[in-house]
Amino acid sequence: MVDHNAPKPLATGLRMAWLNATDWVAIALDHCKPIRVSLLILAFSTIVITNVDQAAELFLIAMWADPSEIRYVSLLITSALAGLAVWYAAYNAYRLTYPRWPALQDPRAAPLRRWLPRVLGIIVPLLVLFGYVAALRGTPHATCTTAAQCHRRDWRTAGLLIEAAALIVFFIGPQQLKARLFGPRKAAAQSHVAEQRVQSITVLGTLPLSIFLAVLILNVLITALVVVQPRQFDGMGSLAVLLIAGSFFCMSGGFLCMLADRRGIPLLTLLALISISLHALHLNDNHRVRQYPAMSTHQRPDVPPAENRPDFDAYAQAWLRSRCTPQRACPVIVVSTEGGGLRSAAWTAMVLSRFTALVDQIAPPNSGEPLFERYFFAASGVSGGSLGLATYVAALQTPPHTGLSAENLSDQTLNHDFLAPMMANAWFVDFTQRWLPGALFDDRGRALTRGLEQAAEEQGMSAFAQPFSALYEQVDGSVKTDVPALFFNSTTVGEGWRFVQDPFRPYTTSPWTTAFDGSQWLDPRIPLSEVVLNSARFTYLSPAGTLQTAKQPPPAPASLQLVDGGYFENSGTTTLLEVIQLLRKTAAKQGQPLQIIVLHISNDPTLHDFVDAHNSSNPLPLYSATCPRVQSPTERKSYGEITAPAVALLDTRDARGEYARARLLASLHINADNPGSGDVLWHMRLCPGNYPLPLGWTISPPVFDEMHRQLEQNYPLASMAKWLAQQLSDADQP
Repeated sequence: MVDHNAPKPLATGLRMAWLNATDWVAIALDHCKPIRVSLLILAFSTIVITNVDQAAELFLIAMWADPSEIRYVSLLITSALAGLAVWYAAYNAYRLTYPRWPALQDPRAAPLRRWLPRVLGIIVPLLVLFGYVAALRGTPHATCTTAAQCHRRDWRTAGLLIEAAALIVFFIGPQQLKARLFGPRKAAAQSHVAEQRVQSITVLGTLPLSIFLAVLILNVLITALVVVQPRQFDGMGSLAVLLIAGSFFCMSGGFLCMLADRRGIPLLTLLALISISLHALHLNDNHRVRQYPAMSTHQRPDVPPAENRPDFDAYAQAWLRSRCTPQRACPVIVVSTEGGGLRSAAWTAMVLSRFTALVDQIAPPNSGEPLFERYFFAASGVSGGSLGLATYVAALQTPPHTGLSAENLSDQTLNHDFLAPMMANAWFVDFTQRWLPGALFDDRGRALTRGLEQAAEEQGMSAFAQPFSALYEQVDGSVKTDVPALFFNSTTVGEGWRFVQDPFRPYTTSPWTTAFDGSQWLDPRIPLSEVVLNSARFTYLSPAGTLQTAKQPPPAPASLQLVDGGYFENSGTTTLLEVIQLLRKTAAKQGQPLQIIVLHISNDPTLHDFVDAHNSSNPLPLYSATCPRVQSPTERKSYGEITAPAVALLDTRDARGEYARARLLASLHINADNPGSGDVLWHMRLCPGNYPLPLGWTISPPVFDEMHRQLEQNYPLASMAKWLAQQLSDADQP
């Protein structure tokens, strides 16, 4: 008789297989929990390496461009330390038993507990190698350009390979090494001790506890050191700083999680709740905008002094009187420059310095002031473009006051690793501040401004640490027109408006459409470096700044929060167009005709050209370099209902920039029959080239070389400078 209720062999086998698979999933998940800090760090590092262009540039700098052997050795040492930290933290985490995670006691998972720490330790040097290989794949011409660079690349790559191999041997083959050193019995006995599980962290042993406590104390000391001197890691390089921070996170975070996990305390969840609560209650905001040089980012501002900034109308009138003759059109050079981190800053300063030098060589001025600078009236910058404008202007104020010296000073100032001190502050100081009530420390934005000030001072330029308005004040207190009027654009968080910063006193009626007049909010003593930072609060890299003032500006919200100017639009042309309109009104009152010469400086190699009609053999009145066309997909990509709104929000930022450029072009009075008498627009753009041009706050010498190559090869600089010199010389004749 057949028993139909008896279990079927196939069904039984499938059920058992399902149960076994479920068990192993539970075991794997429980084994991830004690080492979650290390896993999160490795996952975050992988995402950054594979998706962030700036990370690729850091690897290329470390392996190719950086001549410093100290920074390369620092990379090797810190990558080895990071691998050892990940391994050691995971190894000791698995030596503890955890009552709420029973799968960690499963004897079947002993090989997993033994091998997973080793694998994680090996991943660190392999990630460094992977980052370098990924950077090479993204480089159009992944070959070195000089013999010295080839040798440097080869032996540095070999050094990374040797280190990775040594760590693999250390992690994978310790038993074999122990067997050779101590004999099979001693090696087996030591392996048995290592596999023993303990009930308390105090039973781990004197050496592990001493190491963990020493690392924790060292973490606190380094944090304090970064507070006092944030540029202490400059000589190590950004990659080394990130590896050091990751090592401390793994060791200190892993140790604290071990203490909490044994008692069933969800430490990371509690820390997240504390941080969110302090942030929501505004109890630990250390991102305040510095209103004067002595102010810290964790202080509230004092009452500002009496207004002593120049008036824009007085500046414009004095500028026109000193340069223009009412009977003929007066050439007026204005500049808009786009954001793009240090890439934009270097390109902006390079273009302006080169034109200054070329025009001065062709037509030395009668007044002793370089002609280009003399007729350079105003500029509007966003983010890195603002930094480029500030660097160019500061360089021209430094003897011997020539374009060639300005270009050299600008290159030397911007050829710094501004990312390393920011990262040191972000991961040691700002990270610690998130769990502490009360604003106690300067933030990573201050680390950037301090780095800019010190880099400029090394080149003899003190303007970055001085009040912005001081550039426009004569010794006798009268307005100084030798420096072009700079307008730096930021964006407010609550309104999404432009926040226009300039060195002038508040306007009686704001000339800005749907924007805040920064002069109403900013102290007359605000340093140039802080104004640049407000425009260049690069997403997440630089924090949003809380702007508070002791005076109450009209209209008067309690405070504003500033982010990068590129959030509104990245071209800077919206503000420049309004500046041109202001100047035309002032000139019309004096009966002064103007010829507007616009230099629009963009740095995004993928940017669409907004100057449609141009002739490369005759660069007037419109000119833009012809970049190789990027092959566009034949079919338009479609997005789902979740991603479509986010993509649209991001794309509208670029669209606003294109719209602003088109409006600027349409506002010009271009005389096609007689180009020399009408307005002019030159679009100085970067193209895709022989070397990647990354965003961020550190770039390498090959990036400067690529920019110099494009400036010289993509533009008829000689003919452009000759025409410009002729226009300016004619106007400069008495």
